[in-house]
Amino acid sequence: MKKLLLCSLLTFGLVAQAEDWGAYAIHSASAPDLVLEAAQPGERVTIAKATAQPNQKWIFLPKGADFYSLRTAGAPDLVLTVEKAGQNNGTPLLMEADTGRPEQLWRIVKQADGSFNLLPKHTNGKGLDHLGGIKAPGAKIDLWENKAGDTHLQWLIKPLAGSAIAAPITAEAVVYTAPEIAPEKILKGEIRKFIFNDSKIFPGTVRDVVVFIPAQYDPAKPACVYVKTDGYNPKEKELLETLIATGEIPVCIGVFVRPGDTPAPIKGTMGRRNRCLEYDGVGDANARFLIEELLPLIAKEQKLNLSTSGNDRCISGGSSGAIAAFTAAWERPEWFSRVYVNSGSFVAFRGGHEYPTLVRKYEAKPIRAYLTTGMRDMENCAGDWFLLDQEMDKAMKFSGYDYRFRIINGGHVAGYYDYHREAMAFIWKDWPKPALAGSSAPRAQDVLLPGEGWQLFADQRPGILSPSPNAAGEIFFIDTRTDRIQRIGLDGKITDFAEAAQANALSVGAKGELYAASARTGKILAYDNTGHPTEVMSDLKARHILATPQGGLYATGEAGDEGVWFVKDGKKARVDTGLKRATGLALRPDQWLLAVADGNSKWAYSYQANADGTLTHKEKFFWLHVNDWDDDTGAEGACYAKEGQLIIATRSGLQICADDGPTQVILPFPDHTRAFGVALGGKDQDQLFAFCGDCIWCRKVKVHTSGAFSPWIKVNGTRL
Repeated sequence: MKKLLLCSLLTFGLVAQAEDWGAYAIHSASAPDLVLEAAQPGERVTIAKATAQPNQKWIFLPKGADFYSLRTAGAPDLVLTVEKAGQNNGTPLLMEADTGRPEQLWRIVKQADGSFNLLPKHTNGKGLDHLGGIKAPGAKIDLWENKAGDTHLQWLIKPLAGSAIAAPITAEAVVYTAPEIAPEKILKGEIRKFIFNDSKIFPGTVRDVVVFIPAQYDPAKPACVYVKTDGYNPKEKELLETLIATGEIPVCIGVFVRPGDTPAPIKGTMGRRNRCLEYDGVGDANARFLIEELLPLIAKEQKLNLSTSGNDRCISGGSSGAIAAFTAAWERPEWFSRVYVNSGSFVAFRGGHEYPTLVRKYEAKPIRAYLTTGMRDMENCAGDWFLLDQEMDKAMKFSGYDYRFRIINGGHVAGYYDYHREAMAFIWKDWPKPALAGSSAPRAQDVLLPGEGWQLFADQRPGILSPSPNAAGEIFFIDTRTDRIQRIGLDGKITDFAEAAQANALSVGAKGELYAASARTGKILAYDNTGHPTEVMSDLKARHILATPQGGLYATGEAGDEGVWFVKDGKKARVDTGLKRATGLALRPDQWLLAVADGNSKWAYSYQANADGTLTHKEKFFWLHVNDWDDDTGAEGACYAKEGQLIIATRSGLQICADDGPTQVILPFPDHTRAFGVALGGKDQDQLFAFCGDCIWCRKVKVHTSGAFSPWIKVNGTRL
């Protein structure tokens, strides 16, 4: 690697015929509504109304020594040229084939007002001129004396959608230079081939598999693993042999696997093509196929010592194979932490178009990625690859990932082999040091503390339910195996508190009393601080309850009535109906808005909670993420942070919602389990507890406990 200092519009990737910054519109400072428009070869360049046509989308390709060629997305082989290398005022500007002549190279000089002069290399003191500053489409562009303050020679360069940054900067661009190596030092590896037709994850499928074994492989040491989707190409064998020889990657066993097909049982027709299902499906099925079925089989049958660490594995592919590679790393970074994505199909085949949003919302994962797209990438009913791949670039940057992105002069899956060496060198850099998670997005940073991840607090506890904190930060929960209420003390120890009386829901009240509800018996009991119970209600089979500051209770889950109930002074009243499966409840810290999760939809509802317990102003308000392979969020427990965020336990993990409704942060767990309950507690009230089946996860965060025992707290709007 070497570095080149560029005084430029933005960060460039200085690689032949590669641009990693996007396209720009060049506006005349004299007529800001008009843009520079390329002409046909040999015709004069003019200005025109902005129409977002390809001949108005300008690309700046660095040529060294602070000079660039200017070309458009519509004709990337033609560059802005001063006619016949003229040096006189009025010399026309044309689009001609790129030969690297001085009259085709431009220096970009930023002015104090933010505009730019574009100065050709072949002559001093002249610049790109909007003739007369005429504010009409078709005005000519020519060469003219570059006088300070002349707006006719000043240009506003604005990034279009998908450009890598939004403002001009001076930066250093990292340039990849392949190490030199003598051909005789590149050792030839071995190729083995077989057919795999025994998958349980994709039953009935048949696929070709090729295994590459490098000459440097030592059976005594676990070898790193390189997985390539869509099968084998001899070029990749040569590339891997070279990369291993130069030391840019460790010794890797290559596994080249095609997607499966289900053969037709009758003649004269096609089988079932599984590629879209396996590769474009945004779940963990393909990752599990590789890790649970294919790689163990290869290790056993081929007698190969394969590393089982995600830090020692990479996966790559193009198009649908590329999104499959990214999905494997995204869903299981502990299995694959390094990924090469060429023209990834982040489009609406099977939910892949949601990835840019999910990358922004999920806590950043330990993945190092190299992504590319073609300037003329594919476009069809599922979407525009060029645009969506650029959305992925911006999302990865937004969430602080360690990644690299290239826009390549070409079409779909352009440059896979051209950029393979750079991609491998980047994703394997510093190995065996692990790939690290990024900083996560700004709203995640509002909640999460740097360096504080999930810790397994307790496990092997099936049937634990309904965590609820008290004012001190202790967490009460139900252990259904022993039918007891247990308590997580401020010392972190779990102790028994009381008999649970077949309870399934808890909530701490305004005075510290602990309410417990049973959907089996219909009873609601109130426990004092000694664990002594008093009956509150005997005929409400609630699945979730929430104590209010005024001494009442909200409840959901009465059998046959998916609505909300209010309980006070031993009486119950139905205050809403119509939810599919009413589950967790939470009261905002300013105590006038009630949130109720609907476990069989993507919604949590918002209500105004009135002084008499009635509910008004009902809205499907909190919009939760539903996994593409799920029919609903499976939302269960919920709680509010003192700072105003609503946290809901779902199949995806904990979803954290803004005050105006959308999910802004998603926190999955290391074991990929579903969350059933959530609470904030601990001695400083800043420990986030998640109850996930038979285990409890915990982490220190920036937000704090709130409950019926909390004082009224003003809520401020959540930042976007």
